[in-house]
Amino acid sequence: MKRLFAALAVTALTISPAAAAPRAIPIQLGSIFTAPIGSEGFTISGKSAIYLQNANNKSADVVVTATDLSGQQSWQRVIDGGFDEVGSAITTDPLGNIWIAGASAIAPPSETPTSVAGIDNPDGVAIDAPAKLRPDMNQLTLWKVSPAGELIGTYISAQKSVPIVNAMSANNSGVAIVGNIAGTPFLVNVVAGVFGKVVTIGTAKTELNAVARNSDGTTTIFGSSAESLAGKKLAGIRDGILMKVSKTGAVTSLVRSSANKASRSWVSGDAGNFVSGPVITGKVIETAVTKFTPAFAPTWTMRLPSNGPSTTLTANGNFYLALASKSAIAGISGWKPTTPSLLVITFDSKGVMKAATALPGLVTPISLAYSPIRGVTGMASSADGTVSIFTLVSR
Repeated sequence: MKRLFAALAVTALTISPAAAAPRAIPIQLGSIFTAPIGSEGFTISGKSAIYLQNANNKSADVVVTATDLSGQQSWQRVIDGGFDEVGSAITTDPLGNIWIAGASAIAPPSETPTSVAGIDNPDGVAIDAPAKLRPDMNQLTLWKVSPAGELIGTYISAQKSVPIVNAMSANNSGVAIVGNIAGTPFLVNVVAGVFGKVVTIGTAKTELNAVARNSDGTTTIFGSSAESLAGKKLAGIRDGILMKVSKTGAVTSLVRSSANKASRSWVSGDAGNFVSGPVITGKVIETAVTKFTPAFAPTWTMRLPSNGPSTTLTANGNFYLALASKSAIAGISGWKPTTPSLLVITFDSKGVMKAATALPGLVTPISLAYSPIRGVTGMASSADGTVSIFTLVSR
């Protein structure tokens, strides 16, 4: 009976909901806009598109730029604490505040200029000490910027090594950050500007790629692992993982997504538990997309031929998947790319495809965001690395 149940469960997970679609959907064209030079991250705050950039001035600075609906710059904020700062992730909270997570350098001890009277300095003029090399960037740093571009706060937590931020999530009660420090994956929550305990999860064999901070203070993490975690053993070459972490930092639930002789990973996920990631079996690459319940039970899933990268978004009652598609997809008419090309698929709550949007010239999805004013907007790069913004509505 157990084997029969397991077989039925596996069968349910591998049925593509597209097979149940009443008709094939036609390809529609989206619109592509130029992003500010050097844009590395993107989010939406009200009617403004918000871009994350890193600039090298006298020191490395974080730059946040906002543009309006016409693409004109509304404001720009250069975050410069006098020493090197690097922003790695950006998001907004429900109030439209902008949060950036990254790392900054520790300021060296201040020194008082020394007055030396002598033959070479007869007047005893204060001479500045030679500039010292910058210290390691071992401060985990969080910046808060208002919707109008004002820097509201800078919050710092010193670490023993350089923190690498992979993703972040913000809600009304705080911010969750995931990444790694010296190769060890970590999660930390920040509430009212105060960093909580840094929770380490696994070893360098585990990656934490996305995070969602829940309204009850728990966090959901999406990633991959090639080791046993929370009592769950490795099943494939590498498994995708979903985990729930309590307020106190305990892993209370963990589900592995695996395939025989395959490497899997969840690279994108949100508070709606809508996730995507690559499935690599030998030389075959697919993107798996799955909608999970809050208890991590899959409600629908499918695999699509791709080049690997993807990102997801739950918004306005729909589910959006952006992927680098490289061949025809069942259920989508008129889609036959000869090289990897960006495609955004809109699903309903049952996993049926409602729309498919092509963005000619773009290849690799970076992020998706939504606001009632701007609708669904995304960032992606072309084959030469040029970064652009796109919408699902044709101009």
